[in-house]
Amino acid sequence: MLKIAICDDNDIERKEIFKMLCKNLKHDQKDFAVLEFKSADEVIKSIIKFDIYFLDIKMDKMSGIEAARCLRNSDKQAIIVFISSYKDYVFEAFDVRAFNYLLKPVDEKRLKNILWQIFSEIEKQDRFIIAKTISKSTKILLKDITYIEAEKRKIKIHTTYDVIEYYNKISEVEVELKEYDFFRCHKSYIVSLRYVKSYDNNSITLENNEKIYISKYRLNDFSKAFMYYLKGEV
Repeated sequence: MLKIAICDDNDIERKEIFKMLCKNLKHDQKDFAVLEFKSADEVIKSIIKFDIYFLDIKMDKMSGIEAARCLRNSDKQAIIVFISSYKDYVFEAFDVRAFNYLLKPVDEKRLKNILWQIFSEIEKQDRFIIAKTISKSTKILLKDITYIEAEKRKIKIHTTYDVIEYYNKISEVEVELKEYDFFRCHKSYIVSLRYVKSYDNNSITLENNEKIYISKYRLNDFSKAFMYYLKGEV
């Protein structure tokens, strides 16, 4: 079941978004639950872990941006869509890896398109690869992979919870991940664009502050790929 939170201190606008969401989710025959919140504080303190958050940016006491930062501390995977009457906050939305940005008054066609993108992203998050060794096979969800490292004949898959090692060629792993949000930034590294925090001419900094090398001749292509990834989310 999809668990969705709508947080907006304007009762009329919040209920209108609620109606649009329910209408489109029923049309797509999705199993869902949508809950409404009047303040950022309420949604942060909720004991429910939501899959999708629709957050109004300008609210009393705590803004949607601040709420998103709090949510990101405990949940890196949740999908966040900001709602605002202004375009001014788009760049701040990048900082918390917002999935998209809805301008008020919310257009139903635009909302429907964003929902379709969200369903596609959720399906992508369920994808996985198998790391095979002599003794066992390990299923690794792509959404958990931060980067992949080649060390001699070994591959090290760095995830949010562990490092899995097995024998393979990095070129074969690159092909396997080609259709997803990964980039071969160095002869020895493949990085998940999802976890990139920043980069310079020599290295990429991940959200956990780990650094990995980037080849100078791959820098331009990486920059294009990363910006394309960001534009696809917001």
